[in-house]
Amino acid sequence: MKTHPLISLITVCYNAGPLLADTLQSAVEQSFQDFELIVIDGGSTDNTLEIAKQFQSHLGTLVSEPDNGIYDAMNKGVQAAKGEWLYFLNAGDSFYHNQVLADLFLNKDYTGTDFIYAKVQTKNEPTGIDYINGKKVNLKDFYSHYPICHQGTFSRKTLFNQIGYFNLKYPLVADSEWFIRVFKNPQIQTVFIDQVIAYYDIQGATYHKRMLGYKEYIQVGFIHFPFLIAVKNLLLYPAIWLKVKIIRSFQHMAWFKKYRTLKFKNKLAN
Repeated sequence: MKTHPLISLITVCYNAGPLLADTLQSAVEQSFQDFELIVIDGGSTDNTLEIAKQFQSHLGTLVSEPDNGIYDAMNKGVQAAKGEWLYFLNAGDSFYHNQVLADLFLNKDYTGTDFIYAKVQTKNEPTGIDYINGKKVNLKDFYSHYPICHQGTFSRKTLFNQIGYFNLKYPLVADSEWFIRVFKNPQIQTVFIDQVIAYYDIQGATYHKRMLGYKEYIQVGFIHFPFLIAVKNLLLYPAIWLKVKIIRSFQHMAWFKKYRTLKFKNKLAN
């Protein structure tokens, strides 16, 4: 008798040839094999498709066509998915070890659970000080920052039918806006798993466009947060801008790396 669900592992990419093989390899090496790979490519002009086709035996869907950004591609992945649970493993990211899916889903009962989230370990941190991120959260934790990475989350496919897909109005923070919808809805049952499940490449689009992402998050706040919280985030914009500028200016210096080591001393990567 089957004791575990089908998992859809969705990878979105564009000209990701140097990154894609390691990402997909981390999936096919999972001891738990009841999954499908879904690769949504934005019409790459490098060898991305050739690499994806090397994993043909695990591919459920391979799409290569222009899109309207990462969240449009992720929405396409959701639509193509046949699994009960969906996970986004985008190019550059990878599973933490080959037992992740088995630990989470083999002989586990998630009856009534809609959303699972866990910890991730950063990689490619500019200071070289990678760290582990993730904890049990509630809606208030979203008021000032992004407390969850999508690389640490599994969602039932039915959840997208219930609360909608990623909102393309937010090209940089649509996943965080979607998580806010999850935690705002008292009917949605969430479970935190206190273990690291993925390596998260920190230098994605949101990292390089940090302040544009923060502007989007301010907009999100006026829709989802109490009014005074949204106003506070708006007023904090200059301070956040200065903080980001300082970090980008000094991130390669030895003293700053020591500061980061002290800051994340309880969350340093292995």
